Formats: sequence, C-alpha cells, structure tokens
Amino acid sequence: MSGKIAVYIRLSLADEDTGKVKSESDSIGNQRMLINRFLDNHESLSKLPRAEFVDDGYTGTNFDRPQFQTMINQVRAGEISVICVKDFSRFSRDYIETGNYLECVFPFLGVRFISVNDGYDSDDYKGTTGGLEVVMRNIIYAAYSKDLSIKTTSAKLQMMKQGKYVGGYAPYGYKMHPTVRNKLAIDPDSALIVRRIFDEAMAGKTVSEIAKGLNDDEFPTPGQYFRANHPDKKNFSYMSDKISWNPPMIYRILTKPVYTGATVGHAMKIAAPLSKKRVRADKSDWIIVENMHEPIVTKAEFEAAQKAIRKDGKKELRKLSDYPLQGLVRCGNCKRAMRRRIWNNKAYFTCMNSMQDSDTECAVGEHYAEDELERVAFNAIKQFIQLAEHEHTQRKQAAEKRKNAVDKAKRLQSQAEQLKVAKLRLYEKYAADEISREAYLKAKGELDSKLSENEKEVKEAMPDFPKSEADTHLIEVCNSSKGVEKLTHDLAHAFIKAVYIYPEDRVEIEWKFGNPDGI
Repeated sequence: MSGKIAVYIRLSLADEDTGKVKSESDSIGNQRMLINRFLDNHESLSKLPRAEFVDDGYTGTNFDRPQFQTMINQVRAGEISVICVKDFSRFSRDYIETGNYLECVFPFLGVRFISVNDGYDSDDYKGTTGGLEVVMRNIIYAAYSKDLSIKTTSAKLQMMKQGKYVGGYAPYGYKMHPTVRNKLAIDPDSALIVRRIFDEAMAGKTVSEIAKGLNDDEFPTPGQYFRANHPDKKNFSYMSDKISWNPPMIYRILTKPVYTGATVGHAMKIAAPLSKKRVRADKSDWIIVENMHEPIVTKAEFEAAQKAIRKDGKKELRKLSDYPLQGLVRCGNCKRAMRRRIWNNKAYFTCMNSMQDSDTECAVGEHYAEDELERVAFNAIKQFIQLAEHEHTQRKQAAEKRKNAVDKAKRLQSQAEQLKVAKLRLYEKYAADEISREAYLKAKGELDSKLSENEKEVKEAMPDFPKSEADTHLIEVCNSSKGVEKLTHDLAHAFIKAVYIYPEDRVEIEWKFGNPDGI
C-alpha cells in the first residue's frame, strides 16, 4: 500500500461542553489519541506515514471546512491512501454525501476508509456497498445534529433567562469573571473609558465631540483593545492600527444596558436551526435581567445619557433609512463604515474618521455620491451573476463528465471481476484434466489480454475532478435576483460584504461568495 494515512479530526462549537477557551479542546485530543492508538496496533497500517487534519469549531452538516478540503485535495492528488476517523459523525453528518464518498469517490480513487468506533473498514466491503447499517447510522447522525442544534439554542435561552452571560467574549468595559462561569467582571482599564463616555454625554457633549476627544487623547477603540488583549483571535484583524473613534461607536456604548449591571440576551437570533445567518431580534424579545454584575453606571445615569443623545427626548440622534448600500460602504484606509449624509438634496458618503481625527491618513473632506456608488455596485453584481452562472454551467458539465466516467469505470471494473472469475474457472478445468495445457495457455492468454485492455480503459476513464464543488446557495441567490432592474437593499446585501472606497474614486468590492473567474 502506497501513500500516507490521513488522520481526520473534527469538533464543532455545538460539541463543546467545557465553556472554556482553549487552543485545542479535550475532545480533539481524545480523537487524536483514539485514532493513533488504533493505527499503532494495526499490523499493516502502523508503519505508514501519517498526516493530521483538524477542523476545530466547524459543523459536520456540510463540507465547507478548510482542513477537510486540504485533505480531499491530497486524496485527489494520490498522496493519501487511507482516511481514518473516530466515527462517521466526525467525517460528516450529511448521510447522503457520506454515502457518496464511501461508495463512489473513495473506491474509485482507491482510498481505504476506516471509522474506528463504528468498526467500519472499507476493505471489508470490496465489491459491495457499506450496507444498510452504515446508511442508517448516518441518518441517525444527521438527525442528532439537528436535534443538538435546537437543544443548544434552548439551553442558551434558559441561561439568558437566569441572567447568565452567554456571549463568547465580554463587552468593552468588562472581562469574563475569573472564578464564576457565565458572569462578567469590570475590566478596570476599559471601564474608565466607558465611564468617561457617559460622563461627557451627561455633561452635554455630542457623540462627535466625545469621539474627537478620545482620538486626541489616543485611547484605543474597543476593537483595538480587544485585539491587543486577544492576539490569538482573528476578530478585528482587519482594523487599522490608527486610533479612530467615531460617533456610531460612542452611540453603541451609550445605548447598551449591560453597563447598568444587566445581562441582555437574545438581541440577535439564528434565522433557523443549523443556519449560520443571524438576524436582529425585536427589542420586545430581548431578555434583560437586572443586577447580574457590577455596574459601571447607575440606571439613572444611563437614562440621563439616553435623553442627552436624543433630539426632543424622542427621536434618536441618527436614524438609518433603508438605502441599498446601508452599512456596506467603508473607507479603504481605516476600513470603517462611512457615513451617509445629505447635502443639497443629494446623498453622499464620507469617512467620519477624517472628521473626528486631526491626524488621519484618510481622505479629508472627500464625498462620494451615493447614486454613482449604487451604479457601480449594480453593474458589478450583474457581471458577478453572469460569471457565476457561466462557472456553474462549466462545473455542472464537469460533474456530468465525472459521473459518466465513474459509471464507465464501474462497468469496466465489473467486467474485470467477470474475467478474473473466468480465469479461475479455466484453471479449475485445467487442474481437473478437462482441457489440455495448450488449450489452457491459449485461453488464459486471451483472458489476460482482455484484462490488460480493461485495465488500460479504466485508467483512461479516470475523471478530472473539479477544483471545488458548486456553490448551490450562490446559484439560488443568482436565480432569485434575475429580472431585478435596479439596486435594492436585498440585492446588495445578498452579494456584497463590503464596498471599499479609496482615493481617486477607486472602488473595491468584497463579495460574500468566492470570486468567480474574471472578477
């Protein structure tokens, strides 16, 4: 047996039960130990080289996992001959795709698949399928995954109602309590900044004036403070090192009840079980529990700050209208959201950092017309859709060719098995003196020739695998967007992650999907 053994390990966020941040969870270590112990005690596998692939924090309901894709690319390149997992659920919770890999892809590529806890070894099923047991087991895993997601959400809601903090990270001004789980404690350094913001708001300063003061005094923003205290995390990695407070940051801090000692849960919710999409919950659905941790401001001070930043005590300082590029337009220099402003009855975007910071590298005083940015974005989306559909068509054609090649290879392999049986029957006749040596050698030569030709045809039938699977969600979005004649909020937010504006009117669009060829 040539090639190396792929040790594949996976843990999703829903699987974790420790509640502690670790570079690697105990479950990952347990999977590694179990698989390596199995391989060490296996006579034919113990001496083969091994490569480990770990996806920590990725769901098993799809294959959009970086290490999994790296492993499969090496499988296709012929570098891996064996894949070993703890159980089928670690490989995937999608029983249909798991069956496709076990019964089509891996046998075709000559890859042996082993699931230790399930007692499954594909070498035991050569020439047959994995059986009904394997299919049923994976159906159970898929159902369990959905049930686990629902139960995890229900458990979090119950904790929110008890006033426990269930966020992954503490809000600015706080840190996770060192001894009590799901509880916040004041972070002295950042709490001073929060206190200053409330004091200045109650003193009559506007959010713009507060932001400018913090920039002048060079206090790090919440994102920069988080990055400095969590260098191993990717959060806020896009941010510039330049200190750049802006009014929306100040407004968000001033409107968070958490600073009064209350926990706020269910402000955001998952759109559906197993969905990655999160949507804002109605304020009436928020779960607010008072007096759960030490406050930075009193409730009276919080209410006073609310009145100070509202006009006439009712209307909020800034009300966002539902314009198409809402929240998407960002400064190419500081990467922060640009503000939409009306001047002479026309809408423009400008970088607020350039207005709040006297020593900024952002374009000062530059305004970018909203209608022009919408035109650029709409044309880019139309081009994106055309290229995505063209690429999808090519992938479908490649997948069809691959399927035909697989079917042909299976037929040829079946013929090869029949020829081998014929050779065995021929030898039995020769051993029983039913045919002469000359007749045996002649017939054997003909069968060997057919087998050789069959083997050649199998190699020629090997499909050329596409580099990546088709993104069915992208195609669904493209199909639902056909016929749209102008840029809408839904259209822009379906495709665009951010629109970055650079000097000299250079625009760069970051897509929510991988760029099709040509973008």
